[in-house]
Amino acid sequence: MREALLYRKLAGKKVRCGVCQKKCFIADGKIGYCGTRINQKGRLFSLLYGRIAGFQIDPIEKKPFYHFKPGSLIASSGSFGCNFRCRQCLNWFESQKTDHLTFPFQSIPPQEIIDLTLKNHCPGIAFTFNEPVIWLEYVLDIAKLAKKKGLFTVFVTNGSWTKATIDKLAGLIDAANIDFKGFSEKTYQKQGAFFGEIPEMAAYAKKKGIFLEITTLLIPDINDNANELAKMTTWIKNNLGPDTPWHLSQFDPALAPDPEFKKIPATSIQQLEKAAVIGQKAGLNHIYIWAAASGYNQSNTICPKCKKNVIKRDGWQVEKIDTNKDGSCRFCGYKLNLIL
Repeated sequence: MREALLYRKLAGKKVRCGVCQKKCFIADGKIGYCGTRINQKGRLFSLLYGRIAGFQIDPIEKKPFYHFKPGSLIASSGSFGCNFRCRQCLNWFESQKTDHLTFPFQSIPPQEIIDLTLKNHCPGIAFTFNEPVIWLEYVLDIAKLAKKKGLFTVFVTNGSWTKATIDKLAGLIDAANIDFKGFSEKTYQKQGAFFGEIPEMAAYAKKKGIFLEITTLLIPDINDNANELAKMTTWIKNNLGPDTPWHLSQFDPALAPDPEFKKIPATSIQQLEKAAVIGQKAGLNHIYIWAAASGYNQSNTICPKCKKNVIKRDGWQVEKIDTNKDGSCRFCGYKLNLIL
């Protein structure tokens, strides 16, 4: 275990965690909602330090990142637990089964993650699979070592971080893909999550220099309301910028852990394309569709000014990049919001 970085001590040996927007009040001997932070006699400890659920090498497009280091391979690592209980979670075994947190395990030092990354010739590390905010202490130690070795770092997150957490990560995390599950508390609650201040903290992360891409897993009759999608995409355009990538993903009921969500039909291509049109009307320039179950995707990066295909992709594989070194379009010079 490792003592938590962000918490406040209260009377009666209680504490209040400050790592995510739930800000749990935790009594002595109890564990927070995420299942990974325990109060021991008025001190908060992380149960995740050194505990890895998986390590694998992926195309960065799989995270998905299409505008940050396109074509790169990235070392993906994750841990256990989550501060959400998403009924559609693809990684539910790691994120929602926390009983194994009490099992004995051999701690993996941060340096070992760096060594594995370098051994596999990856230029960067992704903190993914479960919510990385809740293993902040371990993430920070890995990220500090990564910076010393010239590696980039990315977050795949539900966006529930606090200002204090973002302040800790600023300068150490280069980019984040934030999952916007909707744009209201009601829509988030349908999915077993909480809305909180996710949009506000996304804007704050951008202000602190973290490059952002946004993903929405579109679920029929859950978060596909046209008015709410218009509100969300308009907010993204106005607060994060029109060239912020928005990734639309297809819901596959076979992958959902919740029995009721297994009854929901897969998102149709027509529904995904309708959402994309809503985003386009709101002013977003880069909208991507991933529908693996249907064998369909829109993954090429098109310059919004001259309409040339500047990054050609086959699924997650980059086949050609037609940009200048500064990430602008090679044909017309438009600044595409790309980090190469």
